[in-house]
Amino acid sequence: MSSEFGRVFGYALDFYLQKVAIIALFSVPFLIAVLIAWFAAAPTYIAAGGLFLRTGSIPELSLFDILLTIIGYAIIMFMISDTIVNINILVRSKRTLNETTNEMLLAMRTHAIRIFYILTLALLFECIVQLILYDNPLKTWVYPIVMLVFFFFISFSIPAVVIDNADAPNAIVYSIRFALRKPMLVLLWMITLTIALLGSMLLSSLLLSSPFWGYLVLLLNSIILLPFMLILQTQLYMEKYPLAR
Repeated sequence: MSSEFGRVFGYALDFYLQKVAIIALFSVPFLIAVLIAWFAAAPTYIAAGGLFLRTGSIPELSLFDILLTIIGYAIIMFMISDTIVNINILVRSKRTLNETTNEMLLAMRTHAIRIFYILTLALLFECIVQLILYDNPLKTWVYPIVMLVFFFFISFSIPAVVIDNADAPNAIVYSIRFALRKPMLVLLWMITLTIALLGSMLLSSLLLSSPFWGYLVLLLNSIILLPFMLILQTQLYMEKYPLAR
């Protein structure tokens, strides 16, 4: 692990421990959003502490089910976007030693909408890739590789929206530039996320029997893991600014 990543990881952990109560409060919409999707008409399933759509079952949905699912997912994505903005604003204020201003608060709605666009684009891209590879015998290998490459270049567009006040297209460009400029930081963040997901699954499976351990993973990821990984991601992104160190 690089010294730069280790230093920023320390920043993120210290910040998380200082703000754990408010971060947990901000993170509740993550859990609510997943529960909304879980109870929706779409053929969803829980895996690795997340909720996923069975793309192959989409033809079985009625027009009403499809419309209801689209509306539900729109609400979910905006709830998640708003939560992401709240956490990023906290990190930005702490890292730059600036108080949250009225201008920043007024921009939160704009930031949430932009992140909503990015998350929706990512969801649509995932569905398109799954549909294209639906009957491909190499789907088991090709799909993960395509999504990992996509995730590698696109994931840091989220902090770019809040930190750089970028619109959705520019945020994606900034994320690609950051990934090309600091590929090791992005890679280490992805590895940390993977290890954390596997760790939460292992811990939950040791504490509870099936199928209850899956719900514990969902709770841990929504309230603890994902908020911390967002904090770490934003802290890493701010490394592009020397004055923010």
